[in-house]
Amino acid sequence: MREEASDPDNFLDQSVLASLRELQDEGDPDIVAEVGGLFLKHSPDKVKAILEALETGDAKGLYLAAHSLKSSSAYIGAMRLSALARDLEMMGRSGALEEARDVGARDVGERLQEEFDQATKALQAEIARSDQQQKSQ
Repeated sequence: MREEASDPDNFLDQSVLASLRELQDEGDPDIVAEVGGLFLKHSPDKVKAILEALETGDAKGLYLAAHSLKSSSAYIGAMRLSALARDLEMMGRSGALEEARDVGARDVGERLQEEFDQATKALQAEIARSDQQQKSQ
């Protein structure tokens, strides 16, 4: 697992990024950088809201924040983060926060934060690669 954690490609699905690049119009700003930048700007607040909802037992808040993170994570190819957010969304939707407590809200929160941090690093690296490619064209 340690090997996977050091490989940023394991945190982003390259086929999702390739599909996103297909939407790139010539002469427009890099689409991966634009979409990735929006994710980097807005997703920390979503993660914070999820962690707070887990801490306070706010099922509705968990559902709303996790739903939003699930969608935006999938859009940029962070599929493991999206799957974790989906699980949290389901817990919030069903009001089954005791499930989060059973596995330890702190553990769930730590897993979410770790996955988010790794996906963020991978996305930043991907944006840097996209910027380099665009500059060399």
